Amino acid sequence: MITDLNISNATSSRSTMARPLKRGRACMNCRFLKIKCDGLKPVCGPCRKHPKDDECEYSDGPARSRTKALEDTVQRLEARLHELEHPEDSTPSVTLYDPYPQFNPSPKLTESPSYQSTRSLPNTPFNQLPRLLSPVSNASPESQGFTPLSPFSSASSTATTPPFGKHSHGSSPLGIFDSRGPTATPEPLSILESDPNICDGFVQTFRSHSFEFGFFLDWQRFLLLARHSLSPGSMRSSSALLNAIYMWGAHLSSDDQRELHFKHKALQFVATELTPVSFLYTIQAEVLLSYYFFRTGHFLEARAHTATAVALALGGGLHQIRSLNHPDIPVIEITEENEQGVHLPAPRDSIEEGERINGFWAVFMLQKNLSVALEPASRVNGIFETSGMQIDTPWPLEMNEYKQGLLTSDIHGDSTVCNYLHRPGVSSYHDRSIIAMNVKACILLHRAVLLHGQWRPNFPEREAQSWGTAFNVVDQLIKSLRLQLPTLAQLEGRGSTRTILLTHSLLNAATIKLHSIFYSDPTSRQTCLDAARDMFRFGGTDPRGLGYLNPMMGTLWMTACSVFIDELRRIRATDPVSGSWEDTAVREKEMLGGLSDGLDALSSFARESLLMRHQLTKAQEAVGAMQ
Repeated sequence: MITDLNISNATSSRSTMARPLKRGRACMNCRFLKIKCDGLKPVCGPCRKHPKDDECEYSDGPARSRTKALEDTVQRLEARLHELEHPEDSTPSVTLYDPYPQFNPSPKLTESPSYQSTRSLPNTPFNQLPRLLSPVSNASPESQGFTPLSPFSSASSTATTPPFGKHSHGSSPLGIFDSRGPTATPEPLSILESDPNICDGFVQTFRSHSFEFGFFLDWQRFLLLARHSLSPGSMRSSSALLNAIYMWGAHLSSDDQRELHFKHKALQFVATELTPVSFLYTIQAEVLLSYYFFRTGHFLEARAHTATAVALALGGGLHQIRSLNHPDIPVIEITEENEQGVHLPAPRDSIEEGERINGFWAVFMLQKNLSVALEPASRVNGIFETSGMQIDTPWPLEMNEYKQGLLTSDIHGDSTVCNYLHRPGVSSYHDRSIIAMNVKACILLHRAVLLHGQWRPNFPEREAQSWGTAFNVVDQLIKSLRLQLPTLAQLEGRGSTRTILLTHSLLNAATIKLHSIFYSDPTSRQTCLDAARDMFRFGGTDPRGLGYLNPMMGTLWMTACSVFIDELRRIRATDPVSGSWEDTAVREKEMLGGLSDGLDALSSFARESLLMRHQLTKAQEAVGAMQ
């Protein structure tokens, strides 16, 4: 009985398998060849008799067959091809939009909660900080490659606040891009060519803040040249520089359309305008363009124009002016239209020589600042630190000091930077000008970041001694230069106030960067905190009344804010000793007050600067991550 039942079931099973397949259930191969299919699975009869390269596939399987997927792809590509060939007959399948509209500069930025003063923070409960300091947007511009700068190692940083100079995984420091694009072609503005009043207004707007953006020429002499260049029949030897200045004036005036117009023209002229007459002006135009792209978050373009300025300065021999070591150095050969190579002519007078000296140091500072702001600490070494590079150019003076004849014939250059770092006792009057002290502070910050990147806890004994000696030298130079600097209160109302503020901030950031290596040590930690507090004291002045600041200021303020954030994180992670709850609360309130000052400074300038706006956002995100 069991045997008969099994035979019966087997027969029934074979009968079921051989049953004709319902219409539409044939395998894909048979359907394509238009042959009869028995529908057997996993391989049908025709495919079993005549094996094929493609497997036997059914349209009613659990997943979409490969053939069906290919057919869908072909249909989609054909539809897209038709859409591209006949745009008027179809609606685009994807609508593009700006993912970061909050970074678009606007001539009429209104006050928003994100930019309101944060002075009330010290009296705010710590757990309410993230709500009050909400970011400008939920969008994360980290995908564009920009990360905030923190003075501490990655061990003390969160995912939202990478360490100083670090870049998130899979990103590159290209920039936080303005939706208008760095080289977007603007609409023609013919009125600009015939209305000098507009351009004169842009020049005056830029002039009062020109030094903050790398302007090193004598203004009176340059304006005379500019008027001569614009006269009928004259050689337009400074077109790139003029348009770069107009671009800056329009940018500071929030005139977006004219800003794009002049930027486009400046980029056109700077690529083709290089003669012995315009050599220094081409360098100046490159410096202005680099600072512009740095301020607007186009870091790749900023680096490119910085590299060009450095190459021209070194090729023109500006790094060895009045050199005792190389009195007859060869300079760059500039080929004119007659294909004859000519050398950069000797300066006509002390003013022109002063322009070349200041031009070199402007390029030097630009390269150093961008390296510190955009590179990780282990890669801040730039071209000025390469083997065989020697800088002999004397320290810069104020332009009026050149006119007063203070660049006397006995002033020469001899390993200027090297002697400053390794022979600190050698100094003279001409290296104590405000602009010279600004350059020195830039050198010290760069050196502190370099030492930070070189530090290893397992140094061999000889390397540790060498590193320790360099650490002490830089630390002493910072203290010595700080004593020479006038306070902001002493300079209130003078044009050099912004320069002194930048110099103080550079020294504070250098102190933080240098001592944050040993942040676990109470003395070094207190040194970092004192420098961070001093960053936002401003000598009793209100920075909002200073106008526009050097784009580097946002980076320096972020460094100080990171000190307060990391100290708050350390305080909250440490279990207080019995009876010290009140001391912990006071300490926490003190850190919140310092952080409030930092965020208030960033928010004050975030309206005009895309870079500071983004840095404010990242600082707010870091505060929110501490909850």
